[in-house]
Amino acid sequence: MKKLITLLSLALALAMVLPVAAAGPAKASVFLLISGSLGDKGFNDSAKAGLDMMKAKYGDRITTKYTELGSDAAKYSPALEDAGAEGYSVVLCSNNFNNAVQEVAARYPKTLYIMYDGWTKEAIANSYQIQYKNSEAGYLAGALAGLMTQVKTGDSSLNSDNVIGFIGGRDITGINDFFVGYIAGAQKVNPKVKIIYNYVNSFTDTAKAKDQALIQFKTYKADVVYHAAGRAGLGLFDAAAETDRYAIGVDTNQAALFGNEPKKADQILTSTMKRVDLTLFQAVSRFMDGEKLGGQQVYIGAAEGAIAYAPFSKVVPASMQKDLEKVQSEITAGTVKIPSAFYMTTDQINAMRDAVNAAKK
Repeated sequence: MKKLITLLSLALALAMVLPVAAAGPAKASVFLLISGSLGDKGFNDSAKAGLDMMKAKYGDRITTKYTELGSDAAKYSPALEDAGAEGYSVVLCSNNFNNAVQEVAARYPKTLYIMYDGWTKEAIANSYQIQYKNSEAGYLAGALAGLMTQVKTGDSSLNSDNVIGFIGGRDITGINDFFVGYIAGAQKVNPKVKIIYNYVNSFTDTAKAKDQALIQFKTYKADVVYHAAGRAGLGLFDAAAETDRYAIGVDTNQAALFGNEPKKADQILTSTMKRVDLTLFQAVSRFMDGEKLGGQQVYIGAAEGAIAYAPFSKVVPASMQKDLEKVQSEITAGTVKIPSAFYMTTDQINAMRDAVNAAKK
């Protein structure tokens, strides 16, 4: 009897000490708010793909909805407000909703606001925030572009000017994070490379991005141009197809999205994948498992599987592909030091750009 009492006492003590796994919700509702629109074949489409992954895994256990709000930031706070008032379990939104999340989230503590591609200044108790290491994606693109512009194998799409290009959506920190990584990656493999760059000042103006890319290809003789310009960046692929030059896509495997336009697909050397879809799916899966995510701000990249090359085009030499896979492995292992615009001053960013500016050569 004493032994039984001792065992029961021990079991009770362990039950009081050991953590009990929280039970996830029996059902949940998830609402994706999209700044801009779908059809960008990149960032927004990737977020929607993540929503589809959630539905495929959880079926009737989860209700999903999305809405496209365009570029009118005045709509963002009311949309977040409505989602909270309607009792959604989880609201997904990009960093374009940063101010709106700070304004609205605290009023709806039962809703988890998952914001991706940025952080608020201070953590919020019911917000889980994901910042991607965009500079790692830029570094991957820069290494490829810097190597390709040195190829002298009779490829008519390449010349001897040693110039590559970059097109950003806006001159803002998140986009410059791609760019400083791009500069660093290109200079690592090609110290004398020059870069011609432009900002569209829009994430939707494909015509302007195309015009900028045409100037980079024709006037400055860029062999390869990389974009971080959202839907606007689709104009780059039009320009690459017209001039028979090369492009690097962003966020998703953009070459695979042009199955009916092989000329565009053939000019895309690869894309730097930013797995918005996977990271949103993983975050909601953790929520469904009962994990408390609110108040966390995470910074993720290649080591977490969020940043990587898409498959390479056949025009990228096999030996070069092996070298680039090694670069990616080094980034994943954390053995490469990559600058980030998030931790640089404006003067430091300007100095990096000026040092490689092909317009000043």
